[in-house]
Amino acid sequence: MLLPQRDSVSPRPVRRTRRVALTVATAALVAAVLSTSDAGVGSVTRGGTDTTSVAYSAEATAASETLSAVNAFLATLSSTQQSTVQASRSQSNLSQWSNLPDGLFTRAGLRMDTLSSTQQSAVLAILQAALSDEGYEQVTGITTADGVLHDTTGSDDYGSDHYWIRILGTPSSTGQWTVQYGGHHLAVNITLTGDTMTLAPTLFGVQPATYTLNGVSYEPLAGETDKAFAVIQSLDSTQLAAAVLDTAVTEIILGAGQDGKTLAYEGVQASTFTTAQKTLLLDLVTEWISPLNDEQAASKLESAEANLDSTYFAWSGSTSSDQPIYYRVQSPDFTIEFAHQQNMGGTSHIHAIYRETGNDYGAGD
Repeated sequence: MLLPQRDSVSPRPVRRTRRVALTVATAALVAAVLSTSDAGVGSVTRGGTDTTSVAYSAEATAASETLSAVNAFLATLSSTQQSTVQASRSQSNLSQWSNLPDGLFTRAGLRMDTLSSTQQSAVLAILQAALSDEGYEQVTGITTADGVLHDTTGSDDYGSDHYWIRILGTPSSTGQWTVQYGGHHLAVNITLTGDTMTLAPTLFGVQPATYTLNGVSYEPLAGETDKAFAVIQSLDSTQLAAAVLDTAVTEIILGAGQDGKTLAYEGVQASTFTTAQKTLLLDLVTEWISPLNDEQAASKLESAEANLDSTYFAWSGSTSSDQPIYYRVQSPDFTIEFAHQQNMGGTSHIHAIYRETGNDYGAGD
């Protein structure tokens, strides 16, 4: 099978640092585009090139490549399989995802273990087109972990190929449509609205959080874990008191089945942070935005930085790196939650969610 196996595992090794930001070329492009605000015009020319148009072109390319990959996948399917994998883009269909294994939740679409090797390859090509290299590694790291869980428990509820693909709406270059890929501890919602893409909402979980294959250790959510501890451990006593929630929280609140809900801002406001602390917080936020392909993530990262002073960081649990915790990051653009499952494996079992304010499933596009 083309899914990650023991002799061809693609998730990244434990503690290996993921790319902190965009490629130099993309970052420079975005900086040039955003400089238009100083000129008071809608575009800026550098060396005869309209960089606003170039930025839009880069986004359009990423969207076009994703559309092409989806159409190539559909072309590998029988008519029956096409009918099974495609559905209307209704809210009930959009919301049909969960962190639970198949034995506890009914999914729709096509499961990877029912597909041929060619069809599996076509599914992975969709993920590679829509996601960054880091995002693709993260997804395959999570699914591989579920294979490890299967081998450890012997339960058929788990498996590296127990992940489903579903396409909601009609794939096109102008309309709005969504590709869903998920299963136990994973729900990736890739929504395209013309040339614009979002991954919100996306649920990332993993169990075991760290595992070893072929003598190499892997930790798919290492950055999301370590960089949060770096932020909390950088705070002074006043900031820490503001960050710690009054009531203990042990599970994500805006997970599956919580579409349309919001949370009040809580925690310490980043406007009180030093420059070094702001850098640490932005580094953490980048871990959550960078799974989307670089071209589409660029504007989201720039907005996150622009709104950093209006961002809140909240915490529940110990500040010791080896203890289970919950944290939340809220900005005008997004809400991030992360929770170790304290009664079901502790630090070896994680649930996490990324949502965009007013833009889940591309609602704001």
